[in-house]
Amino acid sequence: MRAQTSIMVDTQVPFNTGISGNDDLGDLKRIYQAANMPSEPAFEQFDQIIADTGLKQTRLLLSDIYCDLDPTGNVFGYTLDGVFHAGECYPLAWHLQWALDHGLTPHVAVASFMPPSLAATGIAGETWGTGSAAESRFRKYAEALVRYIVTKSFDGGAPSVILEVSNELDIADSTPEHWNDTDSSLYTLKPLGPWGRWLWWMDPQNYVLHQWTPLQTHSLSNAEDKSLSYPYGVDARRLSRAVLPVQKFFSDAIKTVKAELAGNSNHHGKTIEIAGPAFAGRSFTYYPFDVPPNPTLEEEFLNQTFNPLASPYAGRFYAKYTSQDRYRFSFHFYGSTDGTTRFANFRQEMITIRSKLASLRQQNADMPDVKLFLSEWGPTADERTDVNYSHRGAAWTAAFLPEAVGQQVSLGSYLIISDGQGDDKVPSFLTQASLLYKQLNGKNPPVYYPKPVGNLFKMYNKMSGKRVQATLAPGGSDSSLGAFATWDQAASIVNVMVHNYDPARVFGTDTSDPGERFTLEVDNLPFANGEVTVERYLIDERTSNLATFLRNPALCPDPNLQKDTMPGTVTGGRLTLPNNSLGLGVSLYRVLPPAVRP
Repeated sequence: MRAQTSIMVDTQVPFNTGISGNDDLGDLKRIYQAANMPSEPAFEQFDQIIADTGLKQTRLLLSDIYCDLDPTGNVFGYTLDGVFHAGECYPLAWHLQWALDHGLTPHVAVASFMPPSLAATGIAGETWGTGSAAESRFRKYAEALVRYIVTKSFDGGAPSVILEVSNELDIADSTPEHWNDTDSSLYTLKPLGPWGRWLWWMDPQNYVLHQWTPLQTHSLSNAEDKSLSYPYGVDARRLSRAVLPVQKFFSDAIKTVKAELAGNSNHHGKTIEIAGPAFAGRSFTYYPFDVPPNPTLEEEFLNQTFNPLASPYAGRFYAKYTSQDRYRFSFHFYGSTDGTTRFANFRQEMITIRSKLASLRQQNADMPDVKLFLSEWGPTADERTDVNYSHRGAAWTAAFLPEAVGQQVSLGSYLIISDGQGDDKVPSFLTQASLLYKQLNGKNPPVYYPKPVGNLFKMYNKMSGKRVQATLAPGGSDSSLGAFATWDQAASIVNVMVHNYDPARVFGTDTSDPGERFTLEVDNLPFANGEVTVERYLIDERTSNLATFLRNPALCPDPNLQKDTMPGTVTGGRLTLPNNSLGLGVSLYRVLPPAVRP
């Protein structure tokens, strides 16, 4: 073990770095208290994890996949197997109702695929033509979909709704179908329509399809070059030929619906927010290293959306948002993107985006106060490891959340609630970033176990009060420890979350876990001299750890969150807990007032 570290908490010294300016704990909870709704039929099996983690919001992804208009273009509903059904749109209606029944604010990702009736024409969006019947139909469809989602959400009691346009279109359809490294003539694309081509706005006839390695561009100035290949990878043309036009249609639709609903007294005080583009951030890997460096897709998206004079399209995609609109710049991030660099890439992304927004605000004083929205995140996108279901993922998450708070992230959504699939014969996605693992149990009902990150969110949900200063001595790179502390003055409870995160042991090849020793000291407690009770919740290799439970239940007999208690003595307003140790993992200490006993 390394030399012992002292963690010193002062209940009377506020400490805040987050976007609210005075409530880091609230800022932190808003980043994790949301997740994608489960992929399987959701009944009461998820009620407990929702309550234990304090989930407030849920993302509905691909729920609008069959939503459509009737042949007249005036009636909203859904089309399945070529048959239009008026009124509701399924499965969106079911998913919205599940969210509302559980008191969760809907966050709906829209427009991933072309509506079925338009897909049946076989004509891609970029060839519709301005003012064409197809363009007019899509405009009416966007308005009808927004109206349906917003009205159903508000009438169901939701205080707000987020409409997120596009989902990872920077990396979707990154290779052709039937890829062959010696015969490019075999290349095809998925068809238009549900479960088909994500880049449905693009007309393949306008690009060189049968080419590998493809000729790409990282600059919108080359977007009209017909000699370039179909934009398989992280290509700038995905903005002007996919993301931006659809974003513009939906921004116009939201303005229309907001104006329609403004006179409805039942909706007063409720908010409609738009978000996008939900990129995976891959352009940060390539664009800054061009010679000369090109702006990332994220920067160019913001420029085209909020700059009325943006070249080379002379403001065609300017969304005309004002300071009265609620807009969130959404993006996705996984810890595996940073690997062993300890948040270097994440910090660079956030600094780049915040700098671009600040520059745009100087040019456009009436643009919205754009907030950062981490609309999908988790420990790792590499599902070949145990990081997402072991103490390693919990350690990363406990270190990452305060980092995200400090980078002014306003809202977040963990990947998904459960890794189970709809068919109980299909194995669950154990290695997925989810809160729960669904273990199949033969002919008996499946068993749901929390993953360590789910246990961590339960720990954070037990924290209350305001963040206070927690200092480590000695600090610096010699220690892998970190701490996040709060003082709840009303309840007289101190909460100290201590994590041990070493990126080399989470994402690297170092498999050792020597642990670190530390003393926890809490100062300025308003307690008389005497004994208090300290609760300790723990996630480490042998405790509250699904991975160890599945591999060797003798070492970890129960993957649920484990708690023990210990006595402490307050002297002169100070509590000292010496001789603690923590390996890779997380521990929450809750110092209870003297009157509370275990």
